[in-house]
Amino acid sequence: MRKTIIIIFWLLVPLFIFGQNTQFTNQYIFNPIVLNPALAGSGDALSASFLYRNQWVGFKGAPKTLSFSAHSPMRKQNMGLGISIINNQIGVTNETSLIGNYSFRIKMKNGNLAMGLGGGFIMMNTAWTELLANDLNDDLIQNNSPTYLIPEVSIGAYYSTAKYNIGFSVPYMLSYTFNSSKDKYDVKNDFSKYNYIITGDYTFNLQQNLKMVPSLMLKYQKESEADFIIMSRLIYLDKFSVGTAYDSERKLFKGMFQVQLNKQFILGYMADFNSTIYNKTSLGAHELMLRYDFKYTIKVHSPRNL
Repeated sequence: MRKTIIIIFWLLVPLFIFGQNTQFTNQYIFNPIVLNPALAGSGDALSASFLYRNQWVGFKGAPKTLSFSAHSPMRKQNMGLGISIINNQIGVTNETSLIGNYSFRIKMKNGNLAMGLGGGFIMMNTAWTELLANDLNDDLIQNNSPTYLIPEVSIGAYYSTAKYNIGFSVPYMLSYTFNSSKDKYDVKNDFSKYNYIITGDYTFNLQQNLKMVPSLMLKYQKESEADFIIMSRLIYLDKFSVGTAYDSERKLFKGMFQVQLNKQFILGYMADFNSTIYNKTSLGAHELMLRYDFKYTIKVHSPRNL
């Protein structure tokens, strides 16, 4: 009975916590390597993930995200390599990022400490000709914008054990603003724009085949309020996972389900729930994830790798 109460409590905690929209919160649950390059090679072999997110379903020009991530430990070396490609389509604006990740792992007494570095670029353009305007001769919509190339850098650290994991990262360290007079983006390293992210999770073995994993992501930026995602999942037979989460940044709840289809394929689904005008006039936000692990003979530590 006591375990049942604990399970219910942790599953419902996100539903009772009340607190800008970035891809940080979107990627945290299914694609955390985007936020922390130290996770590159955190599994036992090459792992590739595809993710599709459709937000405000039913709205024309609503945000859509398509991403691919792959990472792997280097054989007989304490290193990991990874790559992430993310495409965000918001209205007539298209943004694609290509980021490479490197991590170095140090064996500790009770776990592993990984330090990571990520680097790459973002390509951004706007299709002005697709806009519907009252004045079809408006100079603004006669031509599409050029494709702008913007550099990006990320750093991170990750400590993992059989029971818990702790991470710290600063993704997308460089900030940029559009300079209309020069028709280009000005890029700078502004400490006040940094997003500092701390993550953590702990695995409780409730029964032989049942685990509970509460987790937390904290995000802090000097010029804005601190945000968080609190999540709780139940994992059965290391194959089935169901959970709830609360996202303070966008003030919404999430429900997720994940299943290991076989020894290498994992399928995940997540939906957002809120009471804003967008949810009253749209079908909400939905996210699908498909992951393929190329090897499965070695048991991994992190419950994230379910």
